[in-house]
Amino acid sequence: MTLQDTVRTFANRMYAYRVEKKMTQEELADLLELDNSYVSLLERGARVPSLIALDKIAEVFGVQPQDLLVEPEKGKEKTFTQIELEYLITDGEPAVIDKIHRIMKILDEKE
Repeated sequence: MTLQDTVRTFANRMYAYRVEKKMTQEELADLLELDNSYVSLLERGARVPSLIALDKIAEVFGVQPQDLLVEPEKGKEKTFTQIELEYLITDGEPAVIDKIHRIMKILDEKE
């Protein structure tokens, strides 16, 4: 994969996550504390984010930075909800992880 391919993947994934979260570019820019025109350039693949910006974007979407840079393998695509839950479990606060665990146990008991 070339750098240009990675930039295109990032742009497509960023756009898809933003749309799935039902955010406008302006709302995302505000959350990231970035200029709206910069967010637009990132989504078009006309700019490459800094590592700091990449990390902030991933945090806003509740995903790992690599989820923005790599297309999932065919047949192994995850929904945004699955990716977000995976992020919460691996990088979430202990209290959040405990809540998720309690909810899972409750759901398991009802089956």
